[in-house]
Amino acid sequence: LAQVRSQHCSIATCLRVVLAAMSNIAVEQAPFTSSSMQFDATPRSLSSSGSSGSSDSADSGSSSDSRAELRQQQNLGEVERSKAALQPASLTFKDLSFTASLPKGGKQTILEPCSGHLEAGQLVAIMGPSGCGKTTLLDMLAMKKTAKYSGEVFVNGRPRDSRLFPRIAAYVSQEDEMPAHWKVREALEFDAALKQQPGESRKATVDFIDNLLDSFGLTGVANTYIGGASVRGISGGQRRRVTLARGVAAHASLLFCDEPTSGLAATDAEICVKGLRDIAKRLNVLVFVVIHQPRKEVARLFDTLMLLTSNPGRMVYSGPMEQAANHMKLCGYPMPSHASNPTDF
Repeated sequence: LAQVRSQHCSIATCLRVVLAAMSNIAVEQAPFTSSSMQFDATPRSLSSSGSSGSSDSADSGSSSDSRAELRQQQNLGEVERSKAALQPASLTFKDLSFTASLPKGGKQTILEPCSGHLEAGQLVAIMGPSGCGKTTLLDMLAMKKTAKYSGEVFVNGRPRDSRLFPRIAAYVSQEDEMPAHWKVREALEFDAALKQQPGESRKATVDFIDNLLDSFGLTGVANTYIGGASVRGISGGQRRRVTLARGVAAHASLLFCDEPTSGLAATDAEICVKGLRDIAKRLNVLVFVVIHQPRKEVARLFDTLMLLTSNPGRMVYSGPMEQAANHMKLCGYPMPSHASNPTDF
């Protein structure tokens, strides 16, 4: 620092020297002159005019983990909206709650009143311990709850219509029931044909299905049998991705997934969530996913976290996933220093 002061170097040069010193990397230092580097007033922009080699050496001193995190954050925002994007549908719920009637009389509160608002194109994670009401909340939002519950749900600001809502919503359960002799593309074409839009051309339908196959990594097995007990077919992870793709193939602007990663290997689970994120961004679909303790790499794929606690179930957080850990810290529950995955705590 004394040498820097004596030479009156630019701010960019100071940053280069400090970064190199912190990373313990030897850098060939060019003469400390104010003309050797130029400082751009635009944030996050350092332009070099005569010492690009030194600048590259300083960049190599950053930790690999930081670079990987930055690269992943950049990649998450690179999904472009498709021309086949569906009509946007936002979902608002107010004071949703559910109380179960016990066999021997009496009642038990499963989920206390909770409210929220989600815009189209988001991937939403519903998390919490067992018995906190995650699936109950998902079923009420998807209009799949047969028992009586209280609260209101709005679609694009209007009360949910029980007759029209099934036309724009799809629910993907944990079971993967499909004919064994179906091929992957045939499975998607079947659901697409059931809810084909009036006047939609055959080419538009094919392009839509091709987008789904690409998003879920199923292009290579598009003509492979689903398979079953007596028919050789695709793997379990691919089978789950076909189930998720079928939900979107029905032209659903709202997709509700109940634990789609349960029973899958870590790699298959990550591929499933990446496919859901790609669909949410590319086709402008609002996706809800009930998920248990995802890996750090998987948790970062979600835009929004809805966190529930149990006994009774109540919503303790609803907001951006990347701000959840800081919010808990402000509430007096910081993440342990040894933890690398916030969703574990």
